[in-house]
Amino acid sequence: MDRKDFFKQFGLMGAAAVGAGALLTACGGGDTAAVDPCTDLSGLAQGDLDMRNNLGYVAKSTTEGQNCTNCQLLKAPEGGSSCNGCLLFKGPVTAEGWCKNWVAKATV
Repeated sequence: MDRKDFFKQFGLMGAAAVGAGALLTACGGGDTAAVDPCTDLSGLAQGDLDMRNNLGYVAKSTTEGQNCTNCQLLKAPEGGSSCNGCLLFKGPVTAEGWCKNWVAKATV
């Protein structure tokens, strides 16, 4: 094989590898899994993350009968978001979430 043929073969292998990677990503096999916006904290400052941690927020409550849905501090979604918020800290919260400042919703 001469130099010209070698580079031709090498180029074809590279194109095939790029194509296979694109196909794998398009089929959901890459590291591009969809992020749930109600658990995505990437836009929060470190201080906001610290506040959530200090309040013991978890995305899934382990305390029976207590979750963000039945908490007085839950904020309804705002600005077209599908995610709830909390009066105590910034960022999204899940309906199933919980923190140590949970307060039962007032019944009317």
